[in-house]
Amino acid sequence: MNKILTAIERTGQQIFDRAFLKVFFLGMLTMIVSVIVAYLAANELMKDVPGYQSDWQWWADFVNWLTGYVVDIGFFILLAFFFAPISTIFISIYLDDVIDCVEDKYYPNHKAGKRLGIAHLSFLALRITFFVVILNILVLPLYVLLFWMPFVVLTIFYVLNGYLLGWGYYEMVAVRHLGIKEAGVHRKSIRGVILIAGMIMTLLFTVPVIQLVVPILGAALICHLFHLSRYEEI
Repeated sequence: MNKILTAIERTGQQIFDRAFLKVFFLGMLTMIVSVIVAYLAANELMKDVPGYQSDWQWWADFVNWLTGYVVDIGFFILLAFFFAPISTIFISIYLDDVIDCVEDKYYPNHKAGKRLGIAHLSFLALRITFFVVILNILVLPLYVLLFWMPFVVLTIFYVLNGYLLGWGYYEMVAVRHLGIKEAGVHRKSIRGVILIAGMIMTLLFTVPVIQLVVPILGAALICHLFHLSRYEEI
């Protein structure tokens, strides 16, 4: 628990560091542009819906109105529901700067010998997203069946997503220092604190506004936990 508290404290002290702010603005800009492009593409695809174009004007207007609402409502519901993995993708491609910033300030003697680069970070972020989306969809029937037991539903939600986010963000940090197998062994040795960190991230992702910076804070938090558990004893 001391490691968690120390990691949270150190992360909080860097919230307004230039590297953190830079990654936030670049990530948000990239995500906004991508969301706009995806929204426009979805609207174009809806034009291929049977009956969208019709000689009957009233029918064309009705289909146009109906599909417009389907796209608008459905698109933003999906965006809200999967905001965590979506924002993770776009902000994660810049996370090398965040991790470098943390290591420069707190762990200069144990800096990583390499940066992962945009391609590798994008792959790791897409993999997190895939598992978060697929597994959350798979457990939806379980949430419905257990809706009358909200504590159980919340427990499943936080443990599942906490595990996935903790595991995913840990790899973004650890593979800069260790091989895949060695990173896996080390993660298992601290699985408890990584799970708690992931659950904290999951909780923050449910808080409006704060959710925008969770990928950055999460990467910094996991970076601290990696170094504290491997090189320092708290």
